[in-house]
Amino acid sequence: FREAPDLLSSTPVQNGMGNNVYVLLLRFVQRRRKLLFAAAVALVTLIVVFKNGSFLHGRGLGLLQSYLDDWRQCEVPLPDGVNFSATLPLQFPKHSGQHDRTVPNIVHFLFGYKWDNTGFNFVNFVAVVSALAVLKPKVVMFHCLQEPTGFLWEVVRPHVTLVQGRDVKNIFGNPINHYAHKADIVRLEALLEHGGIYLDVDVVTLRSFDQIMDVDAAMGEEGENGRIGLCNAVILAKPNSPFVRMWYESYKTFNQSKWNYHSVVLPKELAKQHPEMITQFGYQMFHWPLWDEGGIRTMLDSFEYGYSMNRAVHVWNTGMMRSDFRNFSMSWCFQCHSTLISMMRHYVPDPLFSVVMPCHNQARYIIEALVSVSAQSFPNWEIILVDDRSPDGCGMLAQDFAARGGLGPGNDHRLKVLMSPINHGLAASRNLGIKAARGVWICALDADDKLGPNYFFDAAHEMTLQPELQLIYSNQKFFQDSDWVWPVSKFETGSAMVRGPLPVMSLYLKSLWQQVGGYSSALPWGNEDYDFWLNVLAIGAKSKKLSGNQVFYRFKKDSMMRAGDAYGEEERAMLRSRHLDLYHPAKLLRDHRLIMTMANATRQRLLRLQGVATVSAEDKAYGVFWMALSDLHESRFTEALQGFRQVLKVDRLQWQPALYEALTVCRLQGRAASAPMLRKLTQRFPQLNTTGEFQRHDRNCRASASWTSGPPRRDSGDDGS
Repeated sequence: FREAPDLLSSTPVQNGMGNNVYVLLLRFVQRRRKLLFAAAVALVTLIVVFKNGSFLHGRGLGLLQSYLDDWRQCEVPLPDGVNFSATLPLQFPKHSGQHDRTVPNIVHFLFGYKWDNTGFNFVNFVAVVSALAVLKPKVVMFHCLQEPTGFLWEVVRPHVTLVQGRDVKNIFGNPINHYAHKADIVRLEALLEHGGIYLDVDVVTLRSFDQIMDVDAAMGEEGENGRIGLCNAVILAKPNSPFVRMWYESYKTFNQSKWNYHSVVLPKELAKQHPEMITQFGYQMFHWPLWDEGGIRTMLDSFEYGYSMNRAVHVWNTGMMRSDFRNFSMSWCFQCHSTLISMMRHYVPDPLFSVVMPCHNQARYIIEALVSVSAQSFPNWEIILVDDRSPDGCGMLAQDFAARGGLGPGNDHRLKVLMSPINHGLAASRNLGIKAARGVWICALDADDKLGPNYFFDAAHEMTLQPELQLIYSNQKFFQDSDWVWPVSKFETGSAMVRGPLPVMSLYLKSLWQQVGGYSSALPWGNEDYDFWLNVLAIGAKSKKLSGNQVFYRFKKDSMMRAGDAYGEEERAMLRSRHLDLYHPAKLLRDHRLIMTMANATRQRLLRLQGVATVSAEDKAYGVFWMALSDLHESRFTEALQGFRQVLKVDRLQWQPALYEALTVCRLQGRAASAPMLRKLTQRFPQLNTTGEFQRHDRNCRASASWTSGPPRRDSGDDGS
């Protein structure tokens, strides 16, 4: 399995039509490895039984039975009466509108009282989503001192009501310093005011609370027979409950050196003194298994406990972080770990990953790309294939492949094909596909490239451990006409600006794509992914590199990128002129001289982009600016001035068109006309005064010299289409 990516990359699919037997067999083995292992054990057991008779008969069948039982346990449904799937966008059953019980059906969560941790992790996500799905509350009031961060918060945020939490400094004159003690007090204040169900953000709801809502107040025991106390991770109470009021007022004697006295021990003592005020549930109702090593192992590494008595389960996130299971992630939900983890599988967002795959004249490769997605060991994905008016029918080919079961049993719905009536080009097709994507994370996979089988699994693991991640990438291996491995550097300013940032199929949040404005169609020879990564770099996205070669790039000697290599120097100059926050003005002014001498083939491509309806006004403005520089070099001053003035108000171009407007005016009308323009420009952008290139332009303008002189225009060969 470790060699699977290399094996896949060396296995052709003839004419884009055949289901290569080896590729399909490999995918079957990857997805059914536990079942195949059980079958192998069964075969060996039968052979042993046949050869050794009754002596090993019971032992052999017992071994076989244990493996088959283990396999069946991996598929654990949610408890009876709960039918939920975390299909995106999330949809929850509405509150029935029936008359409230004594406890109103309002759910409260607290978050953000620990200042060094605002990441909303997978356990937090399951806690909130399971409460929404199972309890069907009128409202979820999410009280937070700091709003959570992370991709899972983006998914659940529209379904909760955000409430600004109170930063408790003291209570009844007693100082409150620890975040946990502050949270203890805020939950009581929320229940006194609103009533409802309070849940810690590491409590997973398993069953309805309907039958236990007719109480003034209720809590569950912590430890066998309540030997530790009553745990405040789950509290039910009516508004202004006498028990909660008495508990709150007991903080007059609060001593923060007694860690859990007021939160766990004291409520048990109060319940003994006033049993008529509170209903006490047994330890298995909410808080079993316990937070000790054995309890954490039962939750995360055992199928022995069935949760038949639990209405909820307290996952004890703090205890888990201190245990051997601190690296728990949602990837574990698709392995065979425990009853609880298998139930949590139902709450993994689906699709978590949207693979966006533009296709134009790539039918001969498309099946390999699709197979590499369907072979993922993390199964919550979708494919958005954009047929960019492809003459080879790659969209129909993909639909037929999925309909015949090529994506795996029951996965045909995971492919969505968008048929474009016109040829948009790669950047616009990607944007079109991403707009239609439902997933939280985007993978822009070209139709001739492939993914390693554990790419999504490993990425899901890392994003669970670091929920604030926005970008995930790995090394990239070439195949077909090259076997080079690109050892991708750390995504940071120095390396990204010089060597090119990341493989195109790196993973990023859809919200990040929205933040940077998507892919640009401005550049004539491609490089839209390089441009996109520089936009991502400029906003400081948090990133993580995976180990190994997880993505595979088909290197073709005759590709569009190879054709554009002849014009790479001028296109990279254009690329840099789109990122003024990353490059010094001196570098950009030198780049402008390269753009001035662009090849005719490049100019023709820019002219064609001006006529494409799907190219944005801003992208067209860059083309106008670059062609105006070319006009300036060719002494077409009137056309150049018109071009510069046309794009003066495009914010992203900043000082560039204004500078060349002034210099063109200098050439046409003299220094007296341009001097005020240059003075105003340098006042607004003082960094220009520090560049030798700008000073040269200014001196030449004073002397009315031909300051646009430079290398001759490149030869006028064809445009490489």
